[in-house]
Amino acid sequence: MEKICSVFLFCVLSACVISLSIPNERKGYSVDPFTFNSDDVSKWMVSRGLEPISESDRPSKAFVKAIQALKTYASEIVAESKKTKVSEDQMLVDQSAKDNRKKSQENDYPFWQFMPYDFGMVRPGAAPVTWTGMCFRNSSAISILNSDGSVDLELTLENPKDLLCSDFFLIGSVEQFSLQEVFTSGKKLIKFTPAADARAAQKWDLQTNGLRVFMFEHGVADVMASVTATAELFEPLASKGVLNLAAEKNIKFLKNYANIDMKKRTTTDVILDKSQIQSGDFFGIIRLDGLDPMLAWAMGSTTGHTTVALWGEDGELYICESTATTSYWDVNGIQKTPYTEWLKKAKEAGFNVVHIPLAPEYRAKMNLTAAWEFFNNTEGIDYGYDNMLWGWVDTLKDNYPCAPPNYDRCLSWNVIVVAFPQVEKIVKQFTSFYFQAWNFRLGTSNLPMAELLYEAHQQNIVPDSIPAMVEDDTWMYNTTRNGVAAVGPSMVCCVFVCHIWKASGVFSGIDNVVNCGELTNWDDYALTLFDKNYVRPQACVDADPDNQVCQLLGEYSVNLNNYNSKDPYQHMAEKCPSLAPNYNKPSNC
Repeated sequence: MEKICSVFLFCVLSACVISLSIPNERKGYSVDPFTFNSDDVSKWMVSRGLEPISESDRPSKAFVKAIQALKTYASEIVAESKKTKVSEDQMLVDQSAKDNRKKSQENDYPFWQFMPYDFGMVRPGAAPVTWTGMCFRNSSAISILNSDGSVDLELTLENPKDLLCSDFFLIGSVEQFSLQEVFTSGKKLIKFTPAADARAAQKWDLQTNGLRVFMFEHGVADVMASVTATAELFEPLASKGVLNLAAEKNIKFLKNYANIDMKKRTTTDVILDKSQIQSGDFFGIIRLDGLDPMLAWAMGSTTGHTTVALWGEDGELYICESTATTSYWDVNGIQKTPYTEWLKKAKEAGFNVVHIPLAPEYRAKMNLTAAWEFFNNTEGIDYGYDNMLWGWVDTLKDNYPCAPPNYDRCLSWNVIVVAFPQVEKIVKQFTSFYFQAWNFRLGTSNLPMAELLYEAHQQNIVPDSIPAMVEDDTWMYNTTRNGVAAVGPSMVCCVFVCHIWKASGVFSGIDNVVNCGELTNWDDYALTLFDKNYVRPQACVDADPDNQVCQLLGEYSVNLNNYNSKDPYQHMAEKCPSLAPNYNKPSNC
């Protein structure tokens, strides 16, 4: 499901924390520049009774393993910090600050508090980068290119707010990174030496772009406590259903981070008869498993998965979708499931499901034969891992989510550049999640991260604009079909739904000039494709009096924000922001 795209968004956001999971490299709270060794990670996981990540794992399974390892290690760090008495009291300037932080983060905002401040690139020979730290009021950094090709980062930290405070940094290039927690004033030098087998492009990045500097808002113990809390959101990924405690944590996350308030329902099942559903109708789903809520937070949607209904020539109603094999779903890729069977599986999985009917004028445009032709030509193709992030990212910075309460610590391009090469060393499957898509954008093939950055430089393309380039529906990806190597479109759930509509003629009024790869969940249901005169069945009204649409399944209410509000237009959704918590968009989005 498209929720799997949030798997890798999580890896990006937490890469700065995953880096701490190499305990044999850790020296107190400082880690000298290094790069991941997947064998060390596997050995550590085995030593903790965890199943190591395998290259043969499907991405969803690899992510579950990574979450379990992350939570285990974070818990160990928190326990260790208590033993060494590196307490939060020592890190705080006064009792008032302690009370305010505990109130806002432990009660309302415990999740994602490990997202760092991004101070940008510190280039050799450039002016110092300066900032006010959480501890040191006067902070700066310069980088120095040495004759042997190494680069020194010189941190100057002065005027601490308290004798016992510290600042905690992540510093990295496309090849290596370092973690440094600094307690004392003065200068600190961190040397980055290219590995013996470093490629020319990796050396170029270090020696030209220098080091990217990030600072965590809190010390190691607090960062790890937030990692633990965040990892707990994802516990339902390992189970068939969703337990109440996990659901409640995700409800809290959605309310406090994305302004999405899902109320508890008293009637959980409202099963529409097949005759009440037509081809082209939309189903929106959210599962309270950490992934869907995170995806909703990032996109500004109230769903994490989408499907579309199609009546077959055999007289059966099918729910068609792009999804992935998980602990709660047994079929992979583009697929169709008879409606009654799909409802049973959805209920067992803990889905919250809404249905909205296509408007009569758009249903009249639908060529059902063409819709089925598209489906039959793509059935069995793997879920759209290859481009799942880049249809969502349309801008240089206004799509990357930020952590509350101030929303000033965000995922950024620099985090991606440092994180991606490291994460893919542990989760080998990760390479595909940018590799082909970015090569398409630059007109190249088979270039890894560092070489892509160098190629963008050669083409005078600002590197952080690569993700925001438009995803072209004509691009065909190396993928699999029913487990066999194939070439075809890369489609996450909402992109697949859009393609069904596009293939069947729904967008004929705009001459089909739409790249479905650019649409998110929100874009699908915000389009004015749906019946504005729809009269909900009485059972739907009785179950959810205040909902605009009919909710079929779920313990919690799903209300589609901005439902049926945006007219289709050519090249829609190609340059649109999606920043929490207000998700303000220009009129053409």
